[in-house]
Order: sequence, then structure tokens, then C-alpha cells
Amino acid sequence: MIDPLLGLGALAIAMLGLPAAPSLDPGPSAACPADMRLVTGTHHDEVQHVCVEPVKSGKATHCFAYWEGITAEEGPTTEISVCMDQFEAPNQRGAKPLVMQSFEMATAWCAARGKRVCAEQEWELACEGPERRPLVYGWRVDKAVCNSGKAWRQVDERRLGASGEAARREVERLWQGAPSGSHPGCASTFGIFDMMGNVEEWVASRRGRRWPGALMGGFWAKPWTGCRG
Repeated sequence: MIDPLLGLGALAIAMLGLPAAPSLDPGPSAACPADMRLVTGTHHDEVQHVCVEPVKSGKATHCFAYWEGITAEEGPTTEISVCMDQFEAPNQRGAKPLVMQSFEMATAWCAARGKRVCAEQEWELACEGPERRPLVYGWRVDKAVCNSGKAWRQVDERRLGASGEAARREVERLWQGAPSGSHPGCASTFGIFDMMGNVEEWVASRRGRRWPGALMGGFWAKPWTGCRG
């Protein structure tokens, strides 16, 4: 079944072809424009963590805490060095993130600005950082850090799938997003904000996935969604 909120993905953006200190924002790099941050390091295709606080929700089980510092790295590796927008599209602190964009629309939006959608591996590295943390801010879910602790609102798929005013009103009813960058603790070690919670972000899927695009980071009602989904 398709997630009815798939259309609420924001656009995660990285600039192609740019070359190649932890804090919430290490500041701009000479290699990147001022409104972007340099993401560099080694990405591992498979990262495993030890869950120490599983929480059952219906038929699903979500992890709310992990054994800190215990990480298994497996599979192929990719060396990454890209400049990434610091905030969700349109990459402006305090702006409302773009939503109701398909992957094709996201790709076109980026291309019109001389950029591209992030690769899945780039986004994951930007989120987890060199420590390979399961959550952008650490090892235990804290609903107060990012905009991810809101209550679930049942989606009216008929209205959301309609065109015009009906769809707009349904999005407004569902909306619990926040202006980009309004949660100061919700930033990766590279200085990218809102990678967990708020709105989901489109990435270009790695080879072998069923679809060309994937949504990452969860939204305002998925606090357990981490850097690897």
C-alpha cells in the first residue's frame, strides 16, 4: 500500500560536481555557497545498530533507543564530498518547506536551479555523520528536539488525491509542519537542519531499489524514523 503522505516530501538538494568539526552548524565551507554545507566522508551501504528500547505499535515495532557507540558497517562504500542545502527547500531559514511535490517535480525544481536531488547515500551520510548515529541528534528518540512528536491525523485519501481546493484544504487540515530551521537542536554534525521530522525529503534511490526516488527522514508524526528510515 502506498503511504498517503508520500506527496508531502520536501526536496533534499545537493549541488553536483563540487569538490571537496562537529557542532550544530560548523559554518560555511570555502568549497560551497554560503547557504549550503559541505558533507564529506565515507558512506557504508549497510549500517546495523543494537536496539535497546523497542516499542510495539500495532503490528509494527519501532526502536526508541540504541546502544550508544555500537555500530556494524557492512557492504560497499562510497566516498562522498558534496555541498547540500542547509534547509529544506526552498532552502531559507524560517520558510515553509515545499510539499505536495512528486519526485519528478522535485527533480525539475532542482534542475531549474542548477542543482540535483541528493543521492540516498549522500543524504544518509549527512544525517548520521561520522559516528554513524541512528538519529540525527544521537542514540535515543527525543520528541522535543525535532518537529516529530505531533499526533497522527487520519488522512482523507479521496480529498488529498483530488485537484484544486479540496486537496489544498486537506493539506491544510493535516499540516503540522514548522518553518525550516525553527528547531535549533535538529541539525546534523554537518549543519543540515530538519533531516528528521517536519516533512519528508526526496532523494534519488540507490541502485537496486524499486523506485527512482525515496522519501527520507519521516515527518511530524514519526519520531522513530532515523537516518536510515
